[in-house]
Amino acid sequence: MSKNNDIFTELLICDGVNIKPPADAQKILSQQERERLAGMSHPGQARLFLLGRYLLRHWLALHLTEDPARIPIRIDAKGKPWLDRPGWQFNISHCGDLLALTIGHGGSLGIDLENRQLDPHQIHRLARRYLSQEERNWLAHSPAPGQDFIRLWTVKEAVLKAQGGGIANNLQRVHWKAGSPLARFDDQPYRLYQYTLGTAWLTLAQAGEQGPRPVLRGPADLPCDLEIGGPQPNLTIKP
Repeated sequence: MSKNNDIFTELLICDGVNIKPPADAQKILSQQERERLAGMSHPGQARLFLLGRYLLRHWLALHLTEDPARIPIRIDAKGKPWLDRPGWQFNISHCGDLLALTIGHGGSLGIDLENRQLDPHQIHRLARRYLSQEERNWLAHSPAPGQDFIRLWTVKEAVLKAQGGGIANNLQRVHWKAGSPLARFDDQPYRLYQYTLGTAWLTLAQAGEQGPRPVLRGPADLPCDLEIGGPQPNLTIKP
């Protein structure tokens, strides 16, 4: 695929248990990525990190027509990975064994995937600390407060990941009304795309009020060596 300036977003989600990169997958990682991988003590976290970076590099290489090992992924002062190519964006999230990636050209991107099952006490405690009064009122009248809390949380995290300012002290600056296709960080609009996978919620946020709907991809669409040992997730789009 040749380089271009078209505005687009692509989204991929995979089951990290049923998909494996080759044994030598680490060779396409940067030195910084290999050091980070070596410092991970949790095997599941390390497995998803390696798979995510392996898929991401091959996916970007397909669009940029570059060597996957030479894709210039940098880390900014706040610890956020970014691509040293004008206009290009990516973001990664994982929850349990699920891994979600998005890439695009034409606006900052953030993605968040959550599958936590919270009890009413946990929801109340987190809501009091991080949500506005309007949001707390909405949850108080929700027939499914646990599900709606997670949905709202993914909106806030996805927007903040796109905005790049970090989660700390910023959650209340993200405003969203249930059902709206837009959220705002202060005065900056972000369009939202939301999906469900079983009990998991996924929200993708992209800067701006308008843009093309994300194109859904699967691991088999990428030009890389993968062992796919089981069915991969199918996302359900939520309005």
